[in-house]
Amino acid sequence: MLPHSQAPSTQKHFPMQLSRIVKWMAFAFGGAVLASAAWAQVSAATPDPNLQQTLLFVGDVMLSRSVGAKMKAVKDWNYPFEKIADTLRAADLTYANLECPVSDIGANQHHLYSFRADPQVISGLKFAGFSVLGVANNHMYDWGRPALLDTVQRLRQAGLHPVGAGANELEAHYPEIVNMKGVRVAFLAYVGIPPQEASADADQPGVAWLEGDRVMSDIRFARPLADVLIVCLHWGTEYAPRPDRKQVDLAHQMIDAGADLVVGGHPHVVQPCEFYHGHWIAYSLGNFIFDQHWPSTHHGLMLRVTLTGRQLTDATPIPITIDNGFQAFLTPPAPPKPEKGKAPVLRAQ
Repeated sequence: MLPHSQAPSTQKHFPMQLSRIVKWMAFAFGGAVLASAAWAQVSAATPDPNLQQTLLFVGDVMLSRSVGAKMKAVKDWNYPFEKIADTLRAADLTYANLECPVSDIGANQHHLYSFRADPQVISGLKFAGFSVLGVANNHMYDWGRPALLDTVQRLRQAGLHPVGAGANELEAHYPEIVNMKGVRVAFLAYVGIPPQEASADADQPGVAWLEGDRVMSDIRFARPLADVLIVCLHWGTEYAPRPDRKQVDLAHQMIDAGADLVVGGHPHVVQPCEFYHGHWIAYSLGNFIFDQHWPSTHHGLMLRVTLTGRQLTDATPIPITIDNGFQAFLTPPAPPKPEKGKAPVLRAQ
C-alpha cells in the first residue's frame, strides 16, 4: 500500500505509481496462485502413519577455489563425495548449503573471497544424492545477480530443489515443497551475512534476507501448506564455538511460530544442537566440503532426521571429517578408553 504522502499529485506521476501498484498486486496474486498449485501438487496422497523416512542434512559445500581445481585436475566431478556418497544416497532426502554460485556468467564482485564453480559440478551433486540445496548464503552474490539467477535455474533444470534465492522476492521467500511419499516437507532458507545488497526485491533476483519479522511471516504462510516445515539459516560468527544469545532467541521464535526443525551453517565449525519444545535446532553443522586449513574446519556434522508418518521423531548427529584432498568421510569412532588399572586387550584381526 502506498503511503498517503506519496499519492500522485499530478497526472504525469501516475504511470510510475500505477506501475508500482501493478507490480505489488502481481506479487501478492502470484503468491496465492503458487500456494494453490503447491497444495494441489503435494496433497493428493495419504501417507502411511507408520512409514519411516530419513532426511539427512550436511553443512557447507563449496566447490570452487582449491576444490574446483582438484576436480579439474583429476577430471572427476564426483570426486569430493566419493568416500561418503553411499551414506548420502541412503537417505530419502539429502540437504546441503551450496556455498558458491554454479555458473559460467556474471561479473566478479571482488569480495574478500569470491567463489564460482564450474556448472559441471551439478553432476557431482546429483551423484552424491542431494535433492534440496540451500542457496541463501553470503557467497551466492560473488559474481552478481546474473550468476545467482543462473545457478537457481541450472539446479532446477537438473531436477534439484534450490531454496532461499530466486528471480524476485516472492521466489526467494517462497517455501520449496517436496513430496516424500505423500508427506509435504517444506523448506525455507535465509542468510543474515552481508552483503545485504544481495537481497531479492520485487523485480530483481537475489537471496532471502534473514529478518525476524519477515521470517515469522513466511513461516505462518508456509505452515498450512506443509506437514513438516524446516528452516535453514546461514548466520552467526565464523569460527565461534557457540551461537550468540540473539541466534538462540531467534531460533526459539521460529520453532514457536511453527517450524519443526531449524538447521544452521556459516561458522565453518560445529556448534551445539538443542532440543527445544519438542523440536531440534542445529546451530551450525560446520563444513562438509571446503578447502580451509584450520583443523577445526576439517570437522563437521551430518544430522540424520527420522520422519515417521507426518512427524519428525528423532535426530542423530553424525561426525564427518574432510581430508587434505577435500573429500568428506565418516569420522571413525574413537577407540574405547581402557578401564583404570587395566591394560587394553588386543585381539587378532
